[in-house]
Amino acid sequence: MSFIDYLDQIEDHRTDINKEYNLGDIIFLTMAAVLAGAEGWKAIKIFGDSKLAWLRQYREFKTGIPTRHTIGRIIRGLSNEALLSSFAKWINEQREHTGKPQIAFDGKTLRGTGKRSGTDALHLMSAMVVESGLILTQQPSFGKKNEIKTLQAMLQSLEVRGTVISADAMHTQTETAKVSRAEGADYLLQLKDNQKSLHEEVSAYFHKVRRDDAALYNAQYLKEIDGEHGRIVEREYRALPVSDWIKDIDNWQDIQSVIEVTRTREGKTAEVSHYISSLASDVQELSRTIRHHWAIENSQHWVLDVTFREDESQIYAEDGAKNLALFRRALLNLIKAHPLKDSVAGKRQRAYWDDKFRAEILFG
Repeated sequence: MSFIDYLDQIEDHRTDINKEYNLGDIIFLTMAAVLAGAEGWKAIKIFGDSKLAWLRQYREFKTGIPTRHTIGRIIRGLSNEALLSSFAKWINEQREHTGKPQIAFDGKTLRGTGKRSGTDALHLMSAMVVESGLILTQQPSFGKKNEIKTLQAMLQSLEVRGTVISADAMHTQTETAKVSRAEGADYLLQLKDNQKSLHEEVSAYFHKVRRDDAALYNAQYLKEIDGEHGRIVEREYRALPVSDWIKDIDNWQDIQSVIEVTRTREGKTAEVSHYISSLASDVQELSRTIRHHWAIENSQHWVLDVTFREDESQIYAEDGAKNLALFRRALLNLIKAHPLKDSVAGKRQRAYWDDKFRAEILFG
């Protein structure tokens, strides 16, 4: 089934008097228009008027294209939970074919969504299958400060068994580790000042092992050199098994390893970061998991910011921002799933001009 087929299963809760326009038609219109570059209700209306003949190849559109206000009202009235459910069913079907093990969690604020009303901008937590770039789901977190509880709830609602969970330092919480393991997932979490005591303990542990046990210190070591924005970057990874020497380490459910990453750029002082994980101290697997998590900023946020201009979107929270954000993430998955060898921006531009290609993106 295509993603559009799953959306067709969403129940229409409008009263009969408000069903002049078919719900599936309006969802299809919105998806196609956003894929082609529309950024607001007016642009979606313009797309619909200009592409009505093409739209009618796939849907009836018996009563034509509604006004921009009606489009906004219909999309705003959609249950975000129902959309997420349809999205999750489609994504799970994709995951059956990929079997990818790492899920990275990250938050993003849609800055444009708070401009007109003076309210806080909408903040969303996303879960991405890193290897494929598929976005599993998103949830509003009601501000960055609430990300921790949102992530923990997402762990319990997603099927994460047999995966590795990665997240930034905000989520380095004993409860997050506990929930991850309870749901059958491993975790890799970065240490920063929100776990200052543990961070200092782990840093001191690496110094101790370097001084007292060179063989252990170098047993799980990996060095990488690559170009980053035209500069040479050197990364050194070391993994050690946990030790009772680290104070309060037993507070972290099933923790097995600690990791130190030293990054040196040309002409700059080395940056050192530390991680904890329930994975064994295999530097190859741990370094790969860390690199994959770093990639989420480029593979999700950058694409959404630049290609979809999401930060500039001023479809506000009360006007369906959550639903439009979900459509954008669904479209990002659909674009990536198309086999054409081109960038996301290139595929999206082609979808603007090429009716056949647009249909291939939407229907698979």
